[in-house]
Amino acid sequence: MPYEVTASRKRPQSFEQLAGQDFVAATLEKSLQTGRIAHAYLFSGPRGCGKTSTARILAKALNCESGPTPHPCGACDSCKAIAAGSSFDVIEIDGASNTSVDNVRQIKDEVLFPPNSSKYKIYIIDEVHMLSTSAFNALLKTIEEPPPYVVFMFATTEQHKVPATIKSRCQQFTFRLVNAETIVGLLGQAAKEMGVKAEEEALLWIARESGGSVRDAYTLFDQVVSFADGEISAALIRDKLGLVGQDRMNALFGRFANGDTPGALEDLDTILSSGVSSEQFIVDTVEYCRALLLVKNGITKESLLGAPLSAFDLSISEALDVEKIERLLSVFLASYRTLKDSIDPRYELDLAVAKASHISDYISPGELSRAVRTLRQALGAGISPSPGFGPRQTSARTAPSGKAPPSGAAPSTFQDRPSTSTAKAAAMAYPQTPQASQNFQTPVPTQEAPHAPPSQVELKKYLVGEIRKSNILLATTLDKSTDWKLGGSSVSLVATSAMEYDLLKRFVGIVAELIAKRYGVSLRVDIESPQASSHASAPSLEFPPAKPSASNAEGNKDKEAIGLVERLFKGSVVGYVAPGGAPAVHPKTLSPPAVPDDEDRPDPMDLTD
Repeated sequence: MPYEVTASRKRPQSFEQLAGQDFVAATLEKSLQTGRIAHAYLFSGPRGCGKTSTARILAKALNCESGPTPHPCGACDSCKAIAAGSSFDVIEIDGASNTSVDNVRQIKDEVLFPPNSSKYKIYIIDEVHMLSTSAFNALLKTIEEPPPYVVFMFATTEQHKVPATIKSRCQQFTFRLVNAETIVGLLGQAAKEMGVKAEEEALLWIARESGGSVRDAYTLFDQVVSFADGEISAALIRDKLGLVGQDRMNALFGRFANGDTPGALEDLDTILSSGVSSEQFIVDTVEYCRALLLVKNGITKESLLGAPLSAFDLSISEALDVEKIERLLSVFLASYRTLKDSIDPRYELDLAVAKASHISDYISPGELSRAVRTLRQALGAGISPSPGFGPRQTSARTAPSGKAPPSGAAPSTFQDRPSTSTAKAAAMAYPQTPQASQNFQTPVPTQEAPHAPPSQVELKKYLVGEIRKSNILLATTLDKSTDWKLGGSSVSLVATSAMEYDLLKRFVGIVAELIAKRYGVSLRVDIESPQASSHASAPSLEFPPAKPSASNAEGNKDKEAIGLVERLFKGSVVGYVAPGGAPAVHPKTLSPPAVPDDEDRPDPMDLTD
């Protein structure tokens, strides 16, 4: 028996075997049951989806000896002749090679004669959009009022090229691409019938490569079977067809995530040396990036990923966020577009791989915008709404009820804490643990048994550990401080910089309260500046702290703003010029420049201009 390709051998012979076109099959079956048979049908859709096969099935259903019936027997002489393509009453015409008006005139003459031995004379015109305009015009009257025994069936892959006058005279059925799961099932059944062992991953790859076309899937399946020697595996397909493969892709993208540029370039050379073409390499990397993007968004469907989820290194998707994966995808897509116009395709691949190796340093425009917006909000918490760099000038702090606090009330420690936006900006400047993302809350003293007097090391370790739970910036500054001295009723320490000195002075009440909570004693906390000679007489602060003077508050806010900018953008301050043309003062000095009261001075952080 001569060899028959799988696409012909597995051609559907009934509506039940028509895969992926349930709507078409159900509609035609119902019309046959009710006897509502149209005189013209137009089947349109992608290649290899069953348009011509459906036309043949419908022809058998109409001319079956027990028909018209939705279930042709397939055993009568008419069904066998139609299946073999030898029926005199079912005429198949190739529209691409019979485009002239003379061919249509021949059809017009033939329809005058009734069928030889069947109930209907059926014309199946494939690729009908290839007919000329004159041929279409000559066919109009015939398909509008044909003899009762004539049925026209048109098939086309380009429905938009069929004239509207033809479409309006036909019942139109649009065929869809077949999903990958259905094609995998068909291929598995074909492999079982042929006695071929096939891995599901290999069949899934064939189904994805077919693009939803059943005929293309069968054709590629035959090609793979020819060199598989009775067993189809994904590794064999990658080796024979020059594919990169999941293992090498996992290793390469692991290099990208770790920033290993030399290793990534070596992997690229190994892949290309194995016979993989430049185009195929980029295609495989794009598909891998797309799969990572789907996994990152919680999609694990194998037909969409192109491989089982277990074939991917999930640590890569955890190391890269969505914006970085999108950036990788855009890099390789851009390389594919410029590949054919490059001096050497290898240069394009080297450049793309080098860019991908620095993906961990990539900052997206959205991330940068959010950082700048957060910084502006942080700085705006202590700056007046009018243009200017100075702190907001307020006559009195209002209570949550909108009333000013009584003049005799003790100042609250909440007044000297940074706002929520300030905390967010500080979080950008310092890496935080999940617990430290909340705003600092003043610990409420509880009645505890007093502990023994602490040592200097124990006290510092305790304070840093407690404060780190809620304010990473203050804890880091406290940890960096030096020269801790524990006296009878006071504890003193030295800040390492002017900005940290200001920060510790601002939150010294929190430190004092934590000491009182832990050890049951009230100790005065003295903060000394790094320039001991200039600030030997710095005032000591007790809990609750006294409200700082207006000039000191303004200077502290200016320095804090400068420090945030310095940390966020990883730069260094070379000088400071006060608004209004004041002389330049180095920011590390403790005496801040005088801030004029002019409310109309420009805002240096205003980026709108």
